[in-house]
Amino acid sequence: MSPRTPDDLFHSASGGCYFDPEEEFEGTEIDPPVNAIGEWTEPLTTIVDGLGDHGIVTNAWTVCLHNTRLASRNPDYRIESAFGDAHDHSLCPSYPEVRRYFGNVVHAVRERGVNGIHLESIDFPTAFHGHGREFGHPKRQTITSTAGEILCSQCFCDGCRAAAEDHLVDIERAREQVHDLLAEPLVDPAISPPPLADLVEHNPLIADLFDFRATVIKNLLAALDDAAGSVPLTYYVMEAAGADPEDLLGTGVRLDALDDHVDRLLAICYVSDPETARERIRAIDRETGLPTDAGITLDPAVFGSEITFKGLVGAVQEEADQLSIYHDTLATETHLSWLESTFG
Repeated sequence: MSPRTPDDLFHSASGGCYFDPEEEFEGTEIDPPVNAIGEWTEPLTTIVDGLGDHGIVTNAWTVCLHNTRLASRNPDYRIESAFGDAHDHSLCPSYPEVRRYFGNVVHAVRERGVNGIHLESIDFPTAFHGHGREFGHPKRQTITSTAGEILCSQCFCDGCRAAAEDHLVDIERAREQVHDLLAEPLVDPAISPPPLADLVEHNPLIADLFDFRATVIKNLLAALDDAAGSVPLTYYVMEAAGADPEDLLGTGVRLDALDDHVDRLLAICYVSDPETARERIRAIDRETGLPTDAGITLDPAVFGSEITFKGLVGAVQEEADQLSIYHDTLATETHLSWLESTFG
């Protein structure tokens, strides 16, 4: 919903690329879905060139694995739970074809002249992040803890089984262990599995499984880094399980292992409490030596007043190297006045 364009108030688009995929994807197993905008054949190039004429740099917000349109078109590469459920909202990064595809996406974006590439959804995703063909909401009355959600989201597809052959994890025993850990919570909603950190400490199978996840994501990031060339990569520390570092355990993303392939991190601080934002940025800084930026939202569910907004901006600027605010097209005239008043 774009409140400043009342003649075209609502706009809907499925996940896809905003460029004409040319030779980058010839002979690949996965074809990119394309979103056209009006008569533009190369929206991304047009935007980059147009902003460049005014001295404005362009970063490409690049969502990777989470894409219902892409996964439903390519069911052979979907994630699959310990219970055998395949999910349409994400591809699995264990498949070399999937890593190659997103390497091609990053290369294509790079070739269109962006100044930076911002990566979202590079992890093994949660099973509860599906959007379906149109936006809806999940229905469940159990598996409500972070540990339960991460376990329920562990992938055991054919790609994972093949990739695990080169790793010390016993993937079938790990699948059985995940299945067993979820058995009681599926019967009694008051029961939750132990916290993830405890599981890793006391359960070697789970520790091996999570280490395997990290190896897969490292291989994905290596492919993206190679494709980006000299264009810097920023990773959004915001996966579906949460935005705090401890929420990443079991997703394959390890902040202390990103330095080789990522240039910056961006802490998503969609919160109204300044101290929560500060601690989130500090927690990320403790895990890595990379520069940490921050992103905040204009969502009225988070900010009910200009005073609250300015309070968070001040707190974030004390800790972060750079600040991003989302999103311009969603902002009202009042939001724009807040920005002018805050930043001049």
